[in-house]
Amino acid sequence: MADDEPHYVPIGSYRSASSDERPRRVVGWELFFVLVLLMVAGATNFVLVKVLYSAYGERHAFFVSQGINIIYIIYGGLLVYPRLLPWGVGDAVSRAINMDPITPAMRSSTQSRFVAMGVLDCFGTFFTALGAVYTPGQYQSLLNQSLIPCTLIVSAAFLGTRYSRVQILAAALILAGAVLSLAPQLTGAQAAEGADEMRLYAVIVYWFSNVPMALSAVYKELRFTSETMDVCYLTQWVSIYQMLFGFVLMPLLLFPGLGSADGQSTEEIIQNFLGGFRCFAETEDSGCQGHFTFLLMWLYVGINFCFNTLGLWLTKHAGAVLNSISYALLLPLTTVSFSFGFLGPFRETAHLSTFAGLAVVLIGFALWRYFEIVEEETAVPTCLGAESRDIAGAPKQALSARPPAATVPDSFQERVICMACPHRTRSTSKG
Repeated sequence: MADDEPHYVPIGSYRSASSDERPRRVVGWELFFVLVLLMVAGATNFVLVKVLYSAYGERHAFFVSQGINIIYIIYGGLLVYPRLLPWGVGDAVSRAINMDPITPAMRSSTQSRFVAMGVLDCFGTFFTALGAVYTPGQYQSLLNQSLIPCTLIVSAAFLGTRYSRVQILAAALILAGAVLSLAPQLTGAQAAEGADEMRLYAVIVYWFSNVPMALSAVYKELRFTSETMDVCYLTQWVSIYQMLFGFVLMPLLLFPGLGSADGQSTEEIIQNFLGGFRCFAETEDSGCQGHFTFLLMWLYVGINFCFNTLGLWLTKHAGAVLNSISYALLLPLTTVSFSFGFLGPFRETAHLSTFAGLAVVLIGFALWRYFEIVEEETAVPTCLGAESRDIAGAPKQALSARPPAATVPDSFQERVICMACPHRTRSTSKG
């Protein structure tokens, strides 16, 4: 859920869970085509989210966050509601699009869990939106990786998970790399303006969005480890509650640093939200006419949808390891993409500190993924669609062999570029 980042609208389960057939493995031109498409869609996705918030401006950031939620509900509804049709029609629709049916047990699941996830995701995307405008995009992709150490800490605190020294070192390197990339601007050694302008309060708010997102990820693991749940159905409800709770957070815009340096008055909050709608509609008095703000919002959600779908497809048909490699390549590609000339007024200046921080983050990621791959080889695949499995976790016969971490499916608008299962940690449980 918007970055960003969502509002999570993941893709539903593949029908391998009800079949003995293994996913079709692909090679050659088909695999190469998907890899290239994933690179392009991924870099475009993370560039677009920055461009989107910058195009609307800080005053309208809250509107953008809520607007993305609503569009995700629309997209999610297209994948959910036809599958809920009675008299077997819904099940036939699910089979036609290669997804498992949404069972009566799933439909009767307790709504309070969806509400809790919606609230946590809402806090995450709320902070992301308020910090996105004045946090340069090249730093966003690195700061997003801080979700890994945040999830590590939350998992240890609430799930009693223990981590190896390699995992702790990897998480520390990821966090250190993010800080290193920001060092020149944080110390005032590097002035910036225009697309490169950075405000400290915005960076802090943006980084803090990792905390509720980590809490949300762990909550999902805790509540859905041993229960089969269709990811589209779950996400549709979470997105609805997230959108509704978003309006409850509007009063937080009164405080300095949240939405503006000095805070906003109640009247300004209302007027800025209405102004965001006018900007979305590109009315003459909005100042957004001809800036493609309407198209940008729909395009971002559509690209994000395609990006995550491609990631799930690649994991299923080519394996989680290859998917992880592709995401590792995507991180530096995304970071440098913000300096491409075709971005025009949204182009940023690439800095040496950014590449130094990127190198440290990639080393941390490599260590983290090495530990994950070693564990996966001795356990069971845990990414959605990687092997035959139901949505909410590893196959039931394997649940006792794995800790609760790493069993929740992928979801749309993931922050962490360089992980096959972005929010999930591969951990060693107590004892």
